[in-house]
Amino acid sequence: MSDERGSSRSVVERARTVIPGGAQTGLRAQAYDLGEIAFSGATGTTLETVEGETFTDYHLAFGPVVLGHGHPEVDDAVTETIDEGVLYGAATTPLEVEVAERVVDLLPSAERVNFCNSGTEATYHAIRLARAYTGNDRVIKFEGCYHGWHDYVDVGVYPPKERIGEKHPESAGMLPEAVEHTEVLPFNDPDAVEAALEEFDDVAAVICEPIPHSVGCLLPEEGFLASLREATAENGVPLIFDEVITGFRHSAHGIQDEFGVTPDLTTLAKAMGNGYPVAAVCGREELMAQAGGDNTSGVVISGTYSGHPVGLAAARETLRLLDEESVVEEISALGERYREGLEGLFAEHGIEGRVVGYGSVFAPQFGVTGEPRRYEDVLRLDEATFEEFARRMRERGQFFTPNPYKRQHLSWAHGEAELEGYLAAADEVLGSMMGT
Repeated sequence: MSDERGSSRSVVERARTVIPGGAQTGLRAQAYDLGEIAFSGATGTTLETVEGETFTDYHLAFGPVVLGHGHPEVDDAVTETIDEGVLYGAATTPLEVEVAERVVDLLPSAERVNFCNSGTEATYHAIRLARAYTGNDRVIKFEGCYHGWHDYVDVGVYPPKERIGEKHPESAGMLPEAVEHTEVLPFNDPDAVEAALEEFDDVAAVICEPIPHSVGCLLPEEGFLASLREATAENGVPLIFDEVITGFRHSAHGIQDEFGVTPDLTTLAKAMGNGYPVAAVCGREELMAQAGGDNTSGVVISGTYSGHPVGLAAARETLRLLDEESVVEEISALGERYREGLEGLFAEHGIEGRVVGYGSVFAPQFGVTGEPRRYEDVLRLDEATFEEFARRMRERGQFFTPNPYKRQHLSWAHGEAELEGYLAAADEVLGSMMGT
């Protein structure tokens, strides 16, 4: 089989002749820092390269694979749906209604639901709904929070140290007017939010990752999310929770239920479909109803592939399992054991560092101590040491992105064997790095 597919090196070389950077996104191309690698299969917790080399996967495609690669009940549902019909593009389907009903039943904020295909689309729709509702343009977001690649929010996500506190665009080609209408505030700073809402009378929305996992894990300080809810409500500004990562991974009812704070709008994706492309924007009927017109008035939410049966079939089964089984409880408990195990190894080998995380997400960070609360707390970590750790772990069959600001994930397929294998590899790697 490897002869037919070629080597990873040959696949990557071919990719670089036809795909910019040799991968579909810059973040995916960062995997090449671990060596030229091309994947051809994934099952359970295992990734397989074109040569047949296997790894235990802790990347999990940046988090969507919450049940494990190729979960049979999810894949069977998708196959059955494909046999029935792939795309209709008119009216609605029983599947579409069933999944929307499930989302409304699960999430405190969800009274109405629109489906789309990515988290970026979902946040774009949410902001458009908020702007139409308020008649205002300005968006408030937080440093270190990623809400997709569109111009309205791809600002102040990963600014360099010297640009902290500025409206730092993350991409060339962004519309200056869009950047200008985006205010970037420090996370966990309710006073900054109140000051911004007092300064600007044209705020359309406040958008927030309840846990900014895009920079590992910044936990909200007690009362911070509640203060956002109170301040936005007092000023008539919709509050948007971007639960693309946290939604369904940390709770079947969203992290909003866990923290007891209900936003006006919520965006969902990733764990919603266990790796299949599906996303949603949902929220209060009053805001969502603006999208219920005939595209000649009101808010336009459209897309040929929105509500695609393949993604919805995966979402139906994934959400059913998350709702009816103890998936979240089990993977969250396992995540705590990974964090404790790594912390023990850091202490044993005399490593300055910390292991941050929540539930089934964890992120070892070198050269820093104490719980991070703002983006600048993350920037102090030792990038080179983490990259070396990731490379050596890959050599021992453990795969995760070498980006030191990202995170690792667990799925329902991970268990005792994977935990023991990971910690044994980490023990060996950390010992060799420290000479202990």
